[in-house]
Amino acid sequence: MTTLSRREREFAARERCILDHARDLVREVGFLNLQMAELARRAEYATGTLYHHFRCKEDILFRLAAEGVELRSRFFERVAAWAACSRDRMAGMGYADWLLVNAYPDHFRIEQLAKAVDIWDRATPDVREAMMSKGEGCGNAILSVVDDAIAAGDLVPGTRSPQQISFSFWTMSAGTHTVTHAAGILERFEMRDPYVILARNYQVMLNGLNWKPLQNAEDDAALYAFFDRLHAEVFPDHQPAHRSQRDDSGDSR
Repeated sequence: MTTLSRREREFAARERCILDHARDLVREVGFLNLQMAELARRAEYATGTLYHHFRCKEDILFRLAAEGVELRSRFFERVAAWAACSRDRMAGMGYADWLLVNAYPDHFRIEQLAKAVDIWDRATPDVREAMMSKGEGCGNAILSVVDDAIAAGDLVPGTRSPQQISFSFWTMSAGTHTVTHAAGILERFEMRDPYVILARNYQVMLNGLNWKPLQNAEDDAALYAFFDRLHAEVFPDHQPAHRSQRDDSGDSR
């Protein structure tokens, strides 16, 4: 293990301080209202010191987003390593994403901001690339489950590549996140418990792919039993994402 010099440790500590205060400011005033001078005041550094670490505030946002992406990768890797059948592990990826959004809402919001075109274009290319590299763990975890399913005979891919199959589940989750966190849309269409609906739709898609063992996508008791087992065996160190919805709403359709 490499030992950092005193100067390197001080640099890293200063950068951590700046990022922590930046996260607080984004939560309080929004990214568009984030001012480097105010961030410097909060962190108790000169404004020039901030620019020694980050070229622009977009780079700060991307560094924060990269932390959330890395955390998602670790969640997905837990599910991929779960001692369960391949179908349950693929369904578990959706739950892991739901759990992440519930447990770390700041990570999710910041990642969504970073993907906005205007912000994306202003960030330094190597900072954007660093964030995308952090996300490779997510893709690799999902692909490993698809590969395991094919090898075990649980899934016959036909003309679809493992990447295409993985892409379908990723876009379902990404779309659910976008709609769920857009103000007013769920209320307008009287939609409740979007992540439970997403979990059902995962099961529908898995059945459509003939991914064994087939399951009844409308069996809520089985769905919540799956949530309970997954949470107990993979994420016992986090508050469950699903129990409050079951307790509060009863019927989530």
